[in-house]
Amino acid sequence: MIRKSLSIATLAFAAMSPAHAQESDDLSLLVGIWAVEPLTPWVEQFTEETGIGVEIQSFPFRDLLQTIEVRGSAKADDVGAIFVDAPLVPSYAVRGLIQPMAKYLEGADLEEIWAPATVDAGSWDGMMWAPPLNNSSQVLYYNRELLRAAEIQDPSSEESGRITWEELVENAKKITDSEQGIWGMVFDQISRYYQLQALPESAGGGSGVSDDGLSVEGMLTNDGWMKATQFYYDLFNTWNIAPKGIAPGQTAELFAAGKVGYFVGGHWNVSAFQEAGIDFGMALHPYFEGGTPVTGTNSWHIGIWGHTNRADEAAQLVKFLTASPEVALDYTEKHGQLPAHTAALLNIDISPKYNNMPKAGMKLATYEAANSAVTRARTPAFLEFEEIVNNSFEDIRNGGDPATVMGEAEQRIQSAMRRYR
Repeated sequence: MIRKSLSIATLAFAAMSPAHAQESDDLSLLVGIWAVEPLTPWVEQFTEETGIGVEIQSFPFRDLLQTIEVRGSAKADDVGAIFVDAPLVPSYAVRGLIQPMAKYLEGADLEEIWAPATVDAGSWDGMMWAPPLNNSSQVLYYNRELLRAAEIQDPSSEESGRITWEELVENAKKITDSEQGIWGMVFDQISRYYQLQALPESAGGGSGVSDDGLSVEGMLTNDGWMKATQFYYDLFNTWNIAPKGIAPGQTAELFAAGKVGYFVGGHWNVSAFQEAGIDFGMALHPYFEGGTPVTGTNSWHIGIWGHTNRADEAAQLVKFLTASPEVALDYTEKHGQLPAHTAALLNIDISPKYNNMPKAGMKLATYEAANSAVTRARTPAFLEFEEIVNNSFEDIRNGGDPATVMGEAEQRIQSAMRRYR
């Protein structure tokens, strides 16, 4: 078979400039550096089966996003497909950075292929734009030693016994010992919307954005958001059961060091906590009493580059990497990420090897992804929205009045959304 050349581009950072664009016939896919090893064998198989050559180029997270923006501004046509962070699908679709996949998925029942929340995340304006490669979920970790010392019962991994935030706070007060540097609880991503969205959603406040994705008026200051942000304020400033002055990248280390009673975080932390030798358990994510159990979700999707002139070939690659059960099963095993594909999710549910740690954490995360997961706010202004909301949570953690901070955030985001209306 004659080998055609298609490249999945993860350009080196210097290649963001059009002056550094590659001169080969390869069609590029911008991918995350963490995905190269698990995807390489399947990209090679794709080439064997189709004759389409693929070059993999990779980036760290922030560099990947910046590269996509720069290459989009240059209308570069040497890119074939890109990794898409799930909440950016509307933004990329509206701005023409990705193309719709509808004609390539005609007749398919998308929710038979992928979990419903991931279908929602990859869609905009009633169409699929970027099918999911994987997914994510949040669970509650707990330090057995600290809970025993405070005579606190382990939280439950059964729905009927899911712990409330109110119960967790009362327990966390008993655990906290500031003189010993022991904290009652901490969030993994301590001031980021991805994880903290679960608070206002559980309180009935919604995602923070209107259904059409073009307004936040009254959305960040409604009763649910006010309850959630006041709760968040109290964790750090009233009850003093969670630490100030610590970055999201340091929270897992604090739990691994045995300094935290409850850790609300991603399923990907299991191996690191085992290696640290800490005696820990896992349970279902907390929720507000009288509210709804809600967890953060979404991860990486793949889309056809908006400026490519080889969309049909790029679509073949996107479908091969996202819709193939074999790729999904292998990617889950090698990359340790929660799958989006229903075949891989079913495998986690029925396979005995997921009954014991550390893989048991994946089964718990799978349950949350199927039963409590909500997609992040759907808006073409997500980059602006997320940055302002993240900064607002940080301001509240440091003592800012929740009503004032969120009122100002609403005004700023509303102004930023004008460009998309």
